[in-house]
Amino acid sequence: MKSRKMLSLIMAVTMIITISTGCGTKKSDGAATPVAGTKTTDKASIDPFGKYTEPVTIHLVRSLDPNVKFDAGQSIEKNGYIDEIKKQFNIDVKFDWVCAPGDFDQKLSLAIAANNIPDAAIVGMTPFKSMVKFGQVADLTSTLNNSGSDLLKNFYKSGGDTIKKLVEVDSKVMAIPATNPKANGLNEMWIRKDWLTKLGLEVPKNLEELQKVAKAFVDKDPDGNGKKDTIGIAGPAKTNNLTATDGNQFGLDPIFSAKQSFPGYWLKDSSSKVVYGSTQPETKKALLEIADMYKNGLIDKEMFMRDDSLQPVLDNKSGIFFGPWWTGYTLADAYKKTPAPDWQAYASPRAEDGNYYAHMAAPATAFLVVNKDYKYPEAAVKIVNLLLRDESKWVESGLSKDSGTGGSYPLFSVFDNVDELEVSYNILDKYMKGETDIKDVDFSTHKLLKGDMEAIKKLKKAPLTDYSVNNWDLKSELVTNNLPRLVSIMVGDRPLTTEKNIKEVYSLYYGQTDTMASKWANLQKMEKETFSKIIMGVAPISTFDEFVTKWNDQGGDKILTEIADISK
Repeated sequence: MKSRKMLSLIMAVTMIITISTGCGTKKSDGAATPVAGTKTTDKASIDPFGKYTEPVTIHLVRSLDPNVKFDAGQSIEKNGYIDEIKKQFNIDVKFDWVCAPGDFDQKLSLAIAANNIPDAAIVGMTPFKSMVKFGQVADLTSTLNNSGSDLLKNFYKSGGDTIKKLVEVDSKVMAIPATNPKANGLNEMWIRKDWLTKLGLEVPKNLEELQKVAKAFVDKDPDGNGKKDTIGIAGPAKTNNLTATDGNQFGLDPIFSAKQSFPGYWLKDSSSKVVYGSTQPETKKALLEIADMYKNGLIDKEMFMRDDSLQPVLDNKSGIFFGPWWTGYTLADAYKKTPAPDWQAYASPRAEDGNYYAHMAAPATAFLVVNKDYKYPEAAVKIVNLLLRDESKWVESGLSKDSGTGGSYPLFSVFDNVDELEVSYNILDKYMKGETDIKDVDFSTHKLLKGDMEAIKKLKKAPLTDYSVNNWDLKSELVTNNLPRLVSIMVGDRPLTTEKNIKEVYSLYYGQTDTMASKWANLQKMEKETFSKIIMGVAPISTFDEFVTKWNDQGGDKILTEIADISK
């Protein structure tokens, strides 16, 4: 649930390069040449969980965290998951190379340049797009339809046209995405409802109201200790981001969005020209607004300087911050306090037209790709099918428990329904209203929902549809493990599910272009420094115009051209 990492270095090499060195590599014996097995027309091949009559080999690549510990006698090449794949499907998993996470992208880019990609891999968006560009990956349309499990196909379907635009070329499925819940990218306002009640205030709907509430939180002693020591709006710490393209806890994304500014996003302006959100006039207006709020003490004066923005929140000193639906997990320790703070989430502040403009994350950032020359593409899909079906069972049984699926499963990624949180909210809400029952719900495509329904029945107190903190049983043994998730769904996802004024804004592209490989780090550094100086009053707002000129001159113009070509 952390913000997604920007992939680095892709396709800078144009000559054929032999991959033979570095971080635990193993020489491939032919990534696209499996041993003899049944033909792909055989029933076992097509069946999502069918077993091959003769063994089939699949060559993969994987990153391996050096801190991962394996059960005694196990390794990345030999563990319980590898054994299960062999037992269930008669598939032999071989690794062409295994590498540290920090080296994975570079090694993969070299493999692409050398046209020596493995039979299958889980890759990021940039290498996926490169593989498509160079005609290296298989069309998985029929493979997904015929060999994908119902759960995997449902995940794909849940993404609708947004997912199709991401992975389909001429209506052909060129990768199977590890879909992310849409709610992951929605940053909303979390506010102390108990402080609002104490001061006789309403939930702020726009920037003007937000500033009035923040000022009251600073000036009117909402924590009741007789001191002027409270923070209106918490901001990003040293290691946080001012804005991001994903869930961004403690960032100020919603304030930018209220000015219809979307830093970091590739957009089309009114004339359909591709532009970069960070360099647009709306962003200049947003920075001016935020700088004024900072100057007036409405935003934490230690923003950008704190080691941790969460601490003043847990210390009962902050009244407002911004973050995604999963903030309920972050607040877990707060629920154990007496009295517990009543944090509630809202789609606020809204723009002048009354709408809440939410910049959305990519619906997927990891993709299963298969080499176009590999004769058994369904083998890769079967491996993913097995993970989705049996992961929870493996956790319960303790299979390879030290490394875990994330540490050592051959084709691991987190798959989910794009609308998983909205579906969960609606079903749990109906359950609390007595409009549905556990026996009425199909849990086959919702892995955690049954447990959520069982837990909420035990944790929730009357009134059953009011999710203020006092209406939970905070003395229950379920507070530690279950309450943070339920608050995240019933409070954190409530705005996305129930509010009608949300306008979703997607970037035209979430990957990395060729020029970004060499220029992006410096451009981002310049952007971050310029924005922080303007906000803190170290530099005048005119600095923004200078930044825009430099950004364009130092590679930005070329990147915009590349994005325009990609998004045609």
